[in-house]
Amino acid sequence: MPITTSVDSVSEVLFRAGRWWTEAFSTSLLDADIASVEGWRVLGVLRGGDGFTMSDIAAAMSVAPPTLTRIVDKLVDGGFVVRRVDAMDRRRVLVYLSSKGKTKVRKLARQEASLKAALTDEFGEDTAAALLRTLARVAELPVPGR
Repeated sequence: MPITTSVDSVSEVLFRAGRWWTEAFSTSLLDADIASVEGWRVLGVLRGGDGFTMSDIAAAMSVAPPTLTRIVDKLVDGGFVVRRVDAMDRRRVLVYLSSKGKTKVRKLARQEASLKAALTDEFGEDTAAALLRTLARVAELPVPGR
């Protein structure tokens, strides 16, 4: 008999849900070009606008700036993103998707749609949408004790 996760163990439920998402997400996305989920997350953040500062990206991803710098350096080296000086404020550098990066983002969007469809098939459209809205709210909660 398989071990199931009790809903009383919030940490285990969220850990296992996160593990499922990461495994399902990375199964068809990780490749020789972008070999980390974090690289894909940067592309996901960048698709939401036209140039972001490193600080904006780090805040959106909840990662330390030095970690983000290493991730973005790899994406620059791969030709997926470009850094440009902000035309309005020459002191700022903005990160943009390159055309190669935009192609990768289309792959990301297809994978996300596939995973959303899997949730919808399992739980129904209303419940799947409510689950995603709830998880988005959880991600915005302040960390207890901080």
